[in-house]
Amino acid sequence: MSEEATISILLVDDEVINLQNVSHFLVQRGYQVTTAANGSDAISLLNLKAFDLVITDLKMPDVDGVQVMESAKQFYPEIEVIIITGYATINSAVKAMSRGAFYYMAKPIKLKELHDLIVKATEKTMLRREISFLKQRIKAQQGVTQFIGHNREILKLKDAIAHFAQSDCNILITGETGTGKELVARTIYELSPRAGKRFLPINCGAMNEELVLNELFGHTKDAFTGAGKMHRGLLESASGGVVLFDEIGEMPLVMQVKLLRALQEKKIIRIGDTKEIPIDVRILAATNRDLKQDIEDGAFRQDLYYRLNVVTLHIPPLRERRDDIPLLVNYFLAKFSREDDQTHAVSTGALKCLEEYDFPGNARELENIIERALALCGDDDVQLCHLPTELHACNYPVISQPPAKHMDTQKSLEENEREYILAVLRSVNGNKTKAAKIIGIDRVSLWRKLKKYESNGFRIS
Repeated sequence: MSEEATISILLVDDEVINLQNVSHFLVQRGYQVTTAANGSDAISLLNLKAFDLVITDLKMPDVDGVQVMESAKQFYPEIEVIIITGYATINSAVKAMSRGAFYYMAKPIKLKELHDLIVKATEKTMLRREISFLKQRIKAQQGVTQFIGHNREILKLKDAIAHFAQSDCNILITGETGTGKELVARTIYELSPRAGKRFLPINCGAMNEELVLNELFGHTKDAFTGAGKMHRGLLESASGGVVLFDEIGEMPLVMQVKLLRALQEKKIIRIGDTKEIPIDVRILAATNRDLKQDIEDGAFRQDLYYRLNVVTLHIPPLRERRDDIPLLVNYFLAKFSREDDQTHAVSTGALKCLEEYDFPGNARELENIIERALALCGDDDVQLCHLPTELHACNYPVISQPPAKHMDTQKSLEENEREYILAVLRSVNGNKTKAAKIIGIDRVSLWRKLKKYESNGFRIS
């Protein structure tokens, strides 16, 4: 098969004889040719599949060639368009070229000249695509760094994200609550050829059946009481982009049937209408449920599961990659310290407790813990006393709170912390090493706090 056989052309002309003759000529030379007898059909075809080149007549009764060209470039910015017309004028040629046409030809068509133009136009398109592909490969290698972690399983996940982002297959993302399923989905989108289009997350657990139907597929004017105007559904409005069905396991069974049909046919029908509308979206789905068990229980359709589960990406829970906790802690410290530009650290005792905690809420819970700790610690580093009490079950002999007689609810957190530290220091006869271990901070941090107390006029003894 020649190289030309891989090139697909959309040929648009309302004159049937011209359409047939040019199509026959191009097919004989190994091109894949799809024809449209008017501009509306051409735009519908562009919505359904990608082409390497568009050749369109200029003057057509419903939608003219310039409108076809503009739609083609909206769907595929790198595509070239050749415009042909029997009403050639300098003004119309200048207008077509200024709008982005590759070339402007007058009828009658000289087939050899047309073939030469096709070769030049497709060479230009292929070069653009090659450059775009190389940029995407570089971006893929760099972009997955936003998913924090160097655990072996996370590194495998990053490789899989970079690889499958370049394809257009459906992906099912699984993992417990808080593991970062939407982050993985957004990373796939950002590394994909669809990155310039829309990314649309849809929370299936937040909508009832009627709302899902209306939001996904839209409705016509007067389709129901209160429908004063036509409403485009989410799948239609996201055409060309990526849709994430978050919590897909929460979708009602009736909606699962309708979604399956839309994914199979790549078409939707608005509520109150009979006309099918083509859609072009890449589907990502995320769940924290066991969908195979849901299938056995009759709560999820098996055929929809296989439609969504072309590729599965599983995110391990944080308790299975504890070696990533220090990395995530530093990331969240930097994230929440940006506003005041103050650098914070986490004490040895606090970090150890974080590493030994199981994190049922995963990375999202760790993020909340660090944000809360920074709000409590003020200008100081994060200590064990700034962490939630449920985290204190670590190996250090920790006194998580000072004795009741030292706690005064009318005093500030800083004042209570100072009295607690001094009480612990006195209980170990001034031994700073023992005191630091009990409090859950390192000796340098304790020394820094004590110097601060002395500079404020408090006697340390």
